[in-house]
Amino acid sequence: MLIDFITARVELERFSAADQAVLRVHGERIVKFCPTTGAVSWEISTWDSIRSDSHQISVRVTPDCLMVKGSPARVIGDGDAAFSSGAARALDLVGCVQRMARFVGGQLGVTAPEVRLWKVTRTDTTAMLLLPSLADVRAALAILRSCEGGRYRVSQQAGDTVYWSHQSRIKAGKAYAKGPHLRYAMKQRAYQGVSYSVQQLDAVDRCLRLELTHGAQFWRERVEGAWYDVTAEELRAWHGDYFGRMLGAAEVTEMNIEERVKAVADSDGRARAAVGTWALIQAYGWEKAREMSGHRATWYRNLKILRAAGLSDADLSAGNVVAIRRPLIQCQQVESWPQLMTAVYQHAA
Repeated sequence: MLIDFITARVELERFSAADQAVLRVHGERIVKFCPTTGAVSWEISTWDSIRSDSHQISVRVTPDCLMVKGSPARVIGDGDAAFSSGAARALDLVGCVQRMARFVGGQLGVTAPEVRLWKVTRTDTTAMLLLPSLADVRAALAILRSCEGGRYRVSQQAGDTVYWSHQSRIKAGKAYAKGPHLRYAMKQRAYQGVSYSVQQLDAVDRCLRLELTHGAQFWRERVEGAWYDVTAEELRAWHGDYFGRMLGAAEVTEMNIEERVKAVADSDGRARAAVGTWALIQAYGWEKAREMSGHRATWYRNLKILRAAGLSDADLSAGNVVAIRRPLIQCQQVESWPQLMTAVYQHAA
């Protein structure tokens, strides 16, 4: 896994007086004013890209704080945004913010405050799943495009990418084909990232990228304690919980659903009710089945049993055990270029 994006901020008062003076004149402003009187209605600072020879990140200076955003992978090691290295690959949130802060401080000529004085307002964590082929990646995406219901809402689709709740300030999901994404990025005139080889691009064509965003409201209201106490294990668990429920247990088949439901239900009556709900979903679809199910509590209790039996939200949305399970059984999570290249080319040999 990888920490792929962070937004963080720190109050200007945490800087020395000299550094505050440097920051207050940094960047451009957009101003609304009356040309007759010269009175200013409002003024807002813009996001500016801070670049070195190979690395980059964006900053914004407001009247009271410095904000930074971007991929920590782009300021760590050689700037590889596919797997990265160091703190980004280790899911070390404190280390990522610290590295970004030092990079910005060095480029602007100021001393960044101690990392615990910063506030994190967004994080993206990603995982890469290796599937048998690019065709299997696209087949998986086709299934995931229909994954709705419960906490998932497909909010946008674009080419080889699916988004869930992309405007949410709590959680948002994203799945996309990493190979085509890298090829597209490298063709852009402004691209300053790593130049990946043909062999690397061919290998990463087989990767499905799953990205989970935790927004400002999540970090403000849903995290117990300070952001800098969040561990790598917690980041992995949050990601696994979000996408695990979407994808379900790979061993589920249409033939063993009733047996699996009986194994997890606490009575024969509740098992029959859950199987009946599954039959309604298969016959009428998610929305109509919910209308026909009667009490809201009964509907959600039956869904809970079906999920405990291994059915995913993709299954429940589609009304059948989706075809994505076969490539998922065969896939593995890859976390480095050596691991990916070995898996792809040794298998091909």
